[in-house]
Amino acid sequence: MRGRETASRRGRILGVGMALAVVALAIPTSGASAAPESPKDDKAEFAKLKKRADSLSKEYRGELVSLDAAKKAALKAGTNADRLSRDYEVARGAVGRLAASSYMSGQLDTVPMVTAVDTDQAVHDAAVVEHLARNNGRKLENLRTLTDQANQAREDAKAKLAEVRKEIDDLEGQRARMRKLLAKYKPEKPVQSGRPDGTSGGSKSPIMGNTMTPRMRAVMQEIDSKFGPFPAIGCARPGDPQDHGSGTACDFMESTAGQMPSASAQAHGDQVAQYVITNASRLGIKYVIWKQRIYDMRSGSGWKQMENRGGITQNHFDHVHVSVL
Repeated sequence: MRGRETASRRGRILGVGMALAVVALAIPTSGASAAPESPKDDKAEFAKLKKRADSLSKEYRGELVSLDAAKKAALKAGTNADRLSRDYEVARGAVGRLAASSYMSGQLDTVPMVTAVDTDQAVHDAAVVEHLARNNGRKLENLRTLTDQANQAREDAKAKLAEVRKEIDDLEGQRARMRKLLAKYKPEKPVQSGRPDGTSGGSKSPIMGNTMTPRMRAVMQEIDSKFGPFPAIGCARPGDPQDHGSGTACDFMESTAGQMPSASAQAHGDQVAQYVITNASRLGIKYVIWKQRIYDMRSGSGWKQMENRGGITQNHFDHVHVSVL
């Protein structure tokens, strides 16, 4: 008799356990909780866009800053989505193993009361079922959370890819205008004038890295003459893979030591940036960066917000960056 009761009890527990297992393993099929998508399509799309971007960078004399930033953001978002998708699969597998091992045996080591033969049968069943529901419910909720996070990350990655695609489309649409501009402003080699650092050549401001192309020097001197003195003007940075390394960029500082400029200094920076933009064609300007925004003359699309780089200087809040062709 006791054997039949025990078998019946285990049967009831097994039945409830299997039902919970099915719920735990079920993958939602709609809404935010749908199973994460495969990243393969996004990776293939990114590879195609990168090829187009690399071609543009070579054609437009490198450092397409907003495009490079968009590519990095898309790559980061894709990596995050991949990681969350893997976490989802691990969590899903863990739930499946728990269901298979615990529910199919009709036993749970974490519920020792199941083996207490002097306790009422209904109490045993209710305790086991309650534990299964509570324990599995937590795991299922974690799985749903991971699913939502993975899907949101995938959507973010797609949005970043769309930004890269639009940036490339904008740049490719300017080819005719850019070819004329690049023909007008031939590449130049950087040269040093006077001392490597300090004021020189009648400049009002101290020059840090006094090596630059003749075009960049002419632009620097015109800006310094009209708006100087600046706390400092930083130009050449040996080893820099971008425009500071090639002598085609200068930073016009509005404050020092990484401090946010005063209101009047920010207004001064606004004037500098606008002057460069207004005279871009005459001066051979490639782009201007100021206050976490970039104005790239090659795209013809005006000011664009940039990704957060993490600090006042990195986000160009304390200096106006000017690059020339």
